[in-house]
This record gives sequence, C-alpha cells and structure tokens, in this order.
Amino acid sequence: MTPQNKRISGHNNSREPKSVRETKTLIDSAYRKIKQMIFQQELNPGQRLIYRDLSQMLNMSRTPIINALNRLEQEGYVISESFRGFYVKPVDLQEAWDLFGVREALEAYAVEQAIDRAEPDEMEVLEEKLRKHEAYMPPHYDKKKAALEAEFHLQIAAMAKNKVLEKLLRTNFEHIYLRFDLIPMNPERMPLAVQEHHDILDKIKKKDLAGAIETIRLHVRKGRNATVAGISKEKEPVQI
Repeated sequence: MTPQNKRISGHNNSREPKSVRETKTLIDSAYRKIKQMIFQQELNPGQRLIYRDLSQMLNMSRTPIINALNRLEQEGYVISESFRGFYVKPVDLQEAWDLFGVREALEAYAVEQAIDRAEPDEMEVLEEKLRKHEAYMPPHYDKKKAALEAEFHLQIAAMAKNKVLEKLLRTNFEHIYLRFDLIPMNPERMPLAVQEHHDILDKIKKKDLAGAIETIRLHVRKGRNATVAGISKEKEPVQI
C-alpha cells in the first residue's frame, strides 16, 4: 500500500464520527442476532417480522433493526412487501434445487483446485473434519450434523486457496443447511454421506481428478434429492 493510500485509509477510519461507528456496530449486532434466530428457527419461514417485537428481543431501537433487515433481504434471508413489512423468506423447492445446482459447480471447481494446491497439513485437517462428521450420528438430522458436513466441504474449498470460492460456498451452505428444517430428512442418508466423504477424500489423496469431480458431483446430487424430499415431506398436508 502506498503512503497516499495509507493516508486515505487512515482518514476514512480514524475520522469517522463516533456516532457513525456506534450505529454500524448496532446494525452488525442486529444483523447477526436476527440471522441466528432464523437459523435456530426461533423465527420461522413465512413469519412476519414485527419491529416492536424485535426491538424488545434485541433491546435496541427500530433504526438498526430496519438496516439489518435490509441487509438480510439483500442476502436472501428475508423478503419485504409494500405496506406490510418484512417476512422470513419461505422455503421454496425450486430455490433448494437451484442452490444445490450452484453448489455442485462450486464443489467441482474446489476439488479440481484442491488437488492441485493442497498442502500435506491441509489434508490432515480434512481427515480430522471427516472423523468428526463420522463420529456424530444423531437420531435425525440437526444443525450440528449439517455444520460438520459443511466444514468438511469448506476445508476442500480452503485447500483450493480461493477466498471468493470459499465465501460463495459458505453462503450456499448457510442457505441450504441452516435455513431449511432438516429434521424431515431421512436419517438413513447420514452413513451414506460419510462413505461418500471417504470416497472423495481417497480420490483427492490419489490426485484422481476425474474421479474426485465425478464423486463429489454425485454426492451433491444425492444430498439435493434428500433435502428436497425432506422439504416436500414437511410441506405435505396433515392427514386428519
């Protein structure tokens, strides 16, 4: 960075009014907390977001909450309607299908780059993440299982040494595994996914590019089918 750039950067940060910095901090806090409530399903798909209720829950004024909701809308977690306000974005089967399509393309590229760029110590980290994912076998899918699944794949993206790829894949996982209700997914998928992870790891270690790409594409498609089936089951009308 040149001295001139340093001066410009320093000017932007150090001379920013305290009130502006505090407002940004409040917005960031509201954003993280509302997002976490969506992930924990304390706020459910389709639920209207009432400013007064959020203000009480977060102990802050309306302004940072509105700014946080606007940010969440840009990222696809909430939606807004004129004169009706914000809602948690409902789960949509087409969106789930599309998210997995994007994920498949990202993961195939991540594997290709990881085979070319991975260091031995990074492979050890990948093996450890696989062990953790394999060791945790709950009676049904939950957020922890989804997080362990995601961490295995994100480590492959990290091994690709492409920060943009890693960020895109992490956002994709948040929408797939943290927004959707995973409980309806068939738990028989869990041990099968673990075996597929072993196959992916084995092909990466052997630098089998074609085999690794084919295996991870098939893995993502099977995950897509299981997730879409779970969402469809959740949406089925209750028989009386």
